[in-house]
Amino acid sequence: MFRKSRRVFLSLGVIGAALTTDAKEAMKTTPTFRIEQRTTEATQVTLGEPVTVALAPPEVRGWGPYQFPLLVRLPDGRIQLNYHVEADSTTAYGLPPACAVSPDDGRTWELLPRDTSGKGSTGSWYAPCLLPNGDRLFPVTLRPRPVAEIKLPAKPFAEYINYHMNCKVYRLEDLPPECADGYVFRRQVAGSGELREERAHVRLPGEVRVVDPPEGLMWFPWLSTQFLVAPDGSLLAASFCLRRIADGRFQEKCPVVILRSTDNGRSFDFWGEIPYQPAPAADPKAADRFGFSEHGMNFMPDGSALCLLRTDDGHGQGPLYQSRSTDNGRTWSKPVVFDDLGVWPQMLTLKNGVTLAAYGRPGLYVRASVDPSGREWGKRVVLVPPGKYMSDTCSYTSFLPLSDDTALIAYSDFNVAAPDGTPRKAIRVRHVKTVLRKC
Repeated sequence: MFRKSRRVFLSLGVIGAALTTDAKEAMKTTPTFRIEQRTTEATQVTLGEPVTVALAPPEVRGWGPYQFPLLVRLPDGRIQLNYHVEADSTTAYGLPPACAVSPDDGRTWELLPRDTSGKGSTGSWYAPCLLPNGDRLFPVTLRPRPVAEIKLPAKPFAEYINYHMNCKVYRLEDLPPECADGYVFRRQVAGSGELREERAHVRLPGEVRVVDPPEGLMWFPWLSTQFLVAPDGSLLAASFCLRRIADGRFQEKCPVVILRSTDNGRSFDFWGEIPYQPAPAADPKAADRFGFSEHGMNFMPDGSALCLLRTDDGHGQGPLYQSRSTDNGRTWSKPVVFDDLGVWPQMLTLKNGVTLAAYGRPGLYVRASVDPSGREWGKRVVLVPPGKYMSDTCSYTSFLPLSDDTALIAYSDFNVAAPDGTPRKAIRVRHVKTVLRKC
């Protein structure tokens, strides 16, 4: 247990850049949200110098490529970094990421050729999971199917709007058998270097398939957007992509769904969910939101689970919520606001007991907590200064522990100076060191 007098001190290991005009304007126009969270005083993370892993070509300035990084520790000790180089679209589902490897904990990198084999990809977003039996599971995103190849019912069961696009929903039982595809992963058996593709048996009541416009593609569910091993030894797969039919109706707002496996990922059952329960007083656009989407879930040092939940959507900046579970992710507290912004929240608890969180949009931030339950957090530390909305960074990150007190973080920066001085999109990494001090 940690005494309340112990704090994490966070500082920038480099000289902070002055805020740009865009950043100042963003701060002026940022909505005000009521945050229900205790903040400790001096919180300080020491950020190492940024290392540029990949610099985009000068013509690549738009949204999509050179974003969404993922860090993975390879069996030989090297670190692999995957990153997205396609459009941020259903058309890119299942396409392989670009990759780089580092032999020295992220100080130097070598770019690898892209692997174009296979019918799907482990991608650049979803981290593998080490199971208690030593196996590793790698979620696979399958390629979508054109609806021209599928005999669809005359009318969809339901429709919904996502980023101003009218998505069509079909009950799984009304579709041809091939539409039941999905939930594919690659298993690396303990002690083996071979990856074996498997399909999990998932029992999810009210399961549907969705057709995304304007491409006219049906996408298939991947096993997880986050794997976690619970304190009871079971495997949880948490996802924001499993909106379903409940009580005879398609869920109006998107929840985070938790599946549970007790056979090392071979089958999963519906375990629980975090329904969208907004705070209208904190977010004037709460009623119009898509619901909860991207999430970051973490089992804290006290054994409870903390989940951070994105609401930022096509209606603009939305608050980041938090919810808690004390029964291995089965039931969850009513969500409350954690911060006034945040997409793709990521958390990592280091062996020294410090839990790190990273999120942003606009900008990108790191925070730290020594509270075993994660109820008290230090102030934001700037990783990428906030600029024009979605023009400074994608605000997606990936953590990888390096030692008891240090992690590596990967992220995108859209305005890294190239050798000729022009701004480029880039994938970068930095060391994040935590320092515990007794007051």
